[in-house]
Amino acid sequence: MSTPSPTPAGTPSTGDPLADHLRQHADRARSGLAALEQEAEVEVVHDTRTSLRRVRATMRTFAGSFAAAETVDEDLRFVAVALGAVRDADVLAEALLPDLEAMPEELVPGPARGDLHDALAARRRDALESVGRARRAPPWNRAVAQLTAWRDAPPVLAPQDHARTLMKARRRVRRRIQNSGGDPFSLHSARKASKRWRYAAELLVEVEPVAGMHLERAMEVQRVLGQVQDAVIALEFLREHADLGARSGHNAFSTGLLFARAQQRLESSTQQALGLF
Repeated sequence: MSTPSPTPAGTPSTGDPLADHLRQHADRARSGLAALEQEAEVEVVHDTRTSLRRVRATMRTFAGSFAAAETVDEDLRFVAVALGAVRDADVLAEALLPDLEAMPEELVPGPARGDLHDALAARRRDALESVGRARRAPPWNRAVAQLTAWRDAPPVLAPQDHARTLMKARRRVRRRIQNSGGDPFSLHSARKASKRWRYAAELLVEVEPVAGMHLERAMEVQRVLGQVQDAVIALEFLREHADLGARSGHNAFSTGLLFARAQQRLESSTQQALGLF
């Protein structure tokens, strides 16, 4: 089971779970955004985006501890969306390149391997260029300023029924899955809710006895829903890649095989998701 990480190095605990959680992830997100100016390695992007998600989830779940959360969330979301395109490119490379490399040579004729590598590299370059433009926009600068403020003086956890908070988060996920009808967009909404459930449980694990149980369950639900979304992203990319192949004349046979595998993953993970509750 995952356990909460410590507060930033050299920073004493406040004794408040929300303050420590927010300080930790505000600091990680701020440091990650600064590091992106020099490098955009997979782990830097992933860790920074994860900390931004945790901060935003905390604002939603524990709204009574924050002031003016709506405008702040808009700025943080602006940054997260910019990083999301880079992360999607990395997820695609992690999913598709091993599949292609594992295919026998006779199933990957012509320049198919090089074409896929080039297309994925171009997608990541385009995403990084978008991040560069976003970095110069006012919402980005406001988000960095707010993260800095939370690192230095985070809010504390307002009194509330924490067990009830976790149950509400669980019910929200269950309702979205049960009402989804297997629609990937609806399951993606359930996935986002499952992350908020998980992050709330992590935050509360030291102060709420039932949080550990919620955390273990939320992690499993998030994993399955993540498989659904990864397959959706792969299918969308492969449709574009196949269309490019039709126009450029490169061999689309291996693209079709990759598409079929992604479709199988989507169908399998969707069925698994529908059986979670």
